[in-house]
Amino acid sequence: MKEPGAAGAAKLIGSAEAYAKINLRHVVFARDETGYHGVETLLARTSLSDTVALFERGSERDEPRVTLSVDGPLADAVPAGADNLCHRAAELFFREAFREGSAPVPLHIRLTKRIPPGSGLGGGSADAAATLRLLAVRWPGFDERKLVALAGSVGSDVVFLLTGVPMALGWERGRRLLPLRPPRPRPGLLLCPPVAILSAEAYQWISEKGADVRSGGASVLPGTTRLADWESLERLVRNDFEAPVAARHPEIAAALERLRSEASAALAGITGSGSALFSIFGASASRAQAREIMAGAVEPDGWRIYDVSLPV
Repeated sequence: MKEPGAAGAAKLIGSAEAYAKINLRHVVFARDETGYHGVETLLARTSLSDTVALFERGSERDEPRVTLSVDGPLADAVPAGADNLCHRAAELFFREAFREGSAPVPLHIRLTKRIPPGSGLGGGSADAAATLRLLAVRWPGFDERKLVALAGSVGSDVVFLLTGVPMALGWERGRRLLPLRPPRPRPGLLLCPPVAILSAEAYQWISEKGADVRSGGASVLPGTTRLADWESLERLVRNDFEAPVAARHPEIAAALERLRSEASAALAGITGSGSALFSIFGASASRAQAREIMAGAVEPDGWRIYDVSLPV
């Protein structure tokens, strides 16, 4: 197949930015009857993004219905086939939307990859969410509730990233959401070490703690209007993955301690199940100073540092 953009090769359906998220709060509860841990999470969307573009391909013999290519600075870090969440989301959409009708024209997905995978920033989920939203625009009439259910079947963070809201509280692996009025965006840093952490292994580390895992299903949180205030949010920052991840990756523990002490971040923590760290500052000058401190400490070891704004 010719690359999309070549004359007569494909027609652009649309493109969208797929924004990374952080978890300002991530509390893990004991396993429920389904075998999954319950969670309570406070999700915020950041300005770091991948780009997803969809193309209608011309009909070509023996070509699969969905193809995918990946470019960008992190193209080699993610699969370019059926294992990619973009590809999976498109196949699931077609299976549901065209169950009783003829299949659509063949589809090509071009993914420009900038969000480090295995970092807890939800890059794959963001890509899948952008793919689903673009497909729903191209083939309107697909029930919105079904689209949300489809997003939940692809991955835990896909529902939040599909909604397009800047911030939300989430429960039940992030599939039950309460959109929130966000505070004013602040400058932040994302720090990504050259190590990927699989969610499954991180949950295993949580399970090994045994008695430390909470029972129940929710905390007592301030009213939603207070969650639009950074001072209230500062008191809520917590991630139950921090201790087990830091114990197994002392370089992450050291970087987080430096963010909280030398870099004087107003908020700092681990996002998702790791490995990325986030830090939030009251002013751009404070972020610039922190970036200089952290760059000298971690960039020689292969860490990536991103300037971001959040929530967006």
